[in-house]
Amino acid sequence: MADFEGRLAAMLDGLRSNDAIEVYDAEPGVLASWLTGPNHALDVIRRVAGTDLAPSMADNFHRYEGLGCYWRFRADGRIGGEFYLHHLVSACVGEVVDGVPDEEWSSSERSTAEWAEAKRAAGEDVRYRLLCNISDVYGPNEEERILNGFDQQGQSGIGGIAGFAAAEEGEEGKEGEEGEEGAGGFATVGGESGQPEIWYSVNTDGTLVRLNLTYPEYLETLLLTRGLFGWQYLYADPHDPGLGYRRTDLRLGLALLEQAFPDDDFSDLRARSDAHLRHRGE
Repeated sequence: MADFEGRLAAMLDGLRSNDAIEVYDAEPGVLASWLTGPNHALDVIRRVAGTDLAPSMADNFHRYEGLGCYWRFRADGRIGGEFYLHHLVSACVGEVVDGVPDEEWSSSERSTAEWAEAKRAAGEDVRYRLLCNISDVYGPNEEERILNGFDQQGQSGIGGIAGFAAAEEGEEGKEGEEGEEGAGGFATVGGESGQPEIWYSVNTDGTLVRLNLTYPEYLETLLLTRGLFGWQYLYADPHDPGLGYRRTDLRLGLALLEQAFPDDDFSDLRARSDAHLRHRGE
C-alpha cells in the first residue's frame, strides 16, 4: 500500500471512530492493484489518453476507486462533509470507444486503461475518448465547463464535483480532436504543460470556480478537512462571479473540526476563512 493510501484509510477510520462524528455512508473503495506506482500511472495516462502530466501530479499518489464518506457533526447536524475519490488514471483515462472489454476484464478491480494496454501489446488498434467521470457543469451566468472529476459529493445531495477542466477550443493544453486518441486535453495553469487547472462546481448552488491549488495539494487539504462542505471555496477568488449566490462561512465547521481532531493544525484554513469574510465585507 502506498503511503498516501494508508493516510486516506486512516482518515476514513478516524471519522468512523470519532464520537463527535455521525457517519451516514462510508465506502472503503477498491484498490487498482494493477497500477504499480506513480510513474506507471503517468505512463498509462500518456500512452492511453495521449496526455502528458507533470511528474509532480503523481505526488500523494493513490489507487483508490470509490473511497468515500458522508458524515455530519453530532453537535450540529447542519454541518458535515463528504468526499468520493477516483484515482488519477480513472479521472484522466476514459472509456474505450471501439469494442467492449472482454468478460475477464469486467471486474471493478480492472480498468479500461489496463485492458487497453493489453490490447495494444497484442498489436490491436484501440481508440479512446475521455468519458470516465465526466460532467458538464454550469455557472450562474450560463458558463459551461467539462470536468474530469476526481472527487464528488453525491450522497448528501449537494451535487459537488472537483476535477480537471477540459480545454476549450483554442485554449492551451488542448490535445487531440473529439473522439480521437488524446481527445479531451486539459486547460493548464498559465499554459504550463502538465499542470491541469482544478475547478469546483456545486449544481445546487450554481457555483463554478477555479481553485488556486494543485492536484496533490487538493488531496492533502482533503485529508485535513475530511471533506468539510465548502472547504474548496477557501481556495477560490472570493470575488469570482462563479461563486454565484454561495456565501460560505466555514468558521463554525472549522471550529467543530478542531474540537473533533485537536492534534491537527487548522490555522491556515481559519486564516483563509477570515480573509474571505473580509473580502466580502462581512
